[in-house]
Amino acid sequence: QSYSTKEFFTIYSGNRLSPIHGIFLLQENDKPAAGKLRITRYGDDGKTETFDMETKPGVPAVCRTSLVKPGFVMVKAVLLDKDGKTVRRNWLNNSCIVEFGMGACVAPEKLKQGVTEPADFDAFWRKAKAELAAVPMRVLEKKLVKETGISRIYDVKIAAVGKRPVSGYLAIPRNAKPHSLPIQLLFHGYGVQSAEISESPNAIVFFINAHGIENGREAEYYRKLADGELKDYGFKSAENQIPDTCYFKNMILRNLRGLEFARSLPEWDGKTTYAQGGSHGAFQALAIAALADGISGCNINIPWLCDLGGIEVGRLRGWRPDYAPGLAYFDTVNFASRVKCLIDISAAGLSDWVCPPSGVWILFNNLKGKAYMTVFQGLNHAHYPGYTHETASRYTYTK
Repeated sequence: QSYSTKEFFTIYSGNRLSPIHGIFLLQENDKPAAGKLRITRYGDDGKTETFDMETKPGVPAVCRTSLVKPGFVMVKAVLLDKDGKTVRRNWLNNSCIVEFGMGACVAPEKLKQGVTEPADFDAFWRKAKAELAAVPMRVLEKKLVKETGISRIYDVKIAAVGKRPVSGYLAIPRNAKPHSLPIQLLFHGYGVQSAEISESPNAIVFFINAHGIENGREAEYYRKLADGELKDYGFKSAENQIPDTCYFKNMILRNLRGLEFARSLPEWDGKTTYAQGGSHGAFQALAIAALADGISGCNINIPWLCDLGGIEVGRLRGWRPDYAPGLAYFDTVNFASRVKCLIDISAAGLSDWVCPPSGVWILFNNLKGKAYMTVFQGLNHAHYPGYTHETASRYTYTK
């Protein structure tokens, strides 16, 4: 037997004391059920409340709250047993807490970042790109690792700034003619791992490793790096005090060099380049869209590192480094205002505890050009048990 929760919601946009109701209906095997829920309310007003509620079959538990300023409230319900202990159930071969969350907002279009961008933001990145340009673009390795019916796939390394090169998997369609194909740059989420092999019959696909490390190695290689040199990368407060020592600086410069390399390929059509990623990969993709010329479009989802200064004004923290001045040069909301291409935020979670919705909405607000953002009710960074992306309530905003 398994339990699930289903939600009903309304997003309200206004500028007064706004009532917000979170409604949870408990079901067991898709039938109404009774039980005890521990409900926690978190808000951009800095308030957190936790309380227990008993439910009857078919009678929802209702969390009533409000906001007095633009921002978000997120509400989470966790199922308890008769002894008050958290209930776990098997879902997708994992033991998971039976829980569900949702969010609501007041006047999100009025949200502004918690800390203003640095006055020398553009000057810093001009200098950083000059450092990259001083290192000649040189292919260190281009090794054929796989051939499929669609493409030839290469493990490549390209000289860049810092101790590591650009590394990644490059897929070029078989029998591609010169000047015939667009480029698709792909970036992965937070972690220490190999780039992934991805291919398309209609594009050059370059999946860039976030760290410039080797690809396709045994698990122990990545585990040692994750437990050692790359442990908690990007989270070290001492490094984040100034932008030149932030871990993310060389990551972004490697990505720019990867773009330069991809555009040097004879198969590129000379005009079309797309960037794509989710979470930590979305941060990288948007940075490229902001710092490089001629990006045609950028598709991102559940973007990370948004409004890092939001915690300074009491907003939901999420999972992010402690705020430090150097991080402002890598805040996704600051990159957003410099993007010139179409941006499609294909998924943003109203209940994302890693990338809170207020920061994502500020990113959307800061975009100057055409953009889409689809928000999903009940979407956490890692899906709640029973959540299905295909049937979740959603709405697409356009600007």
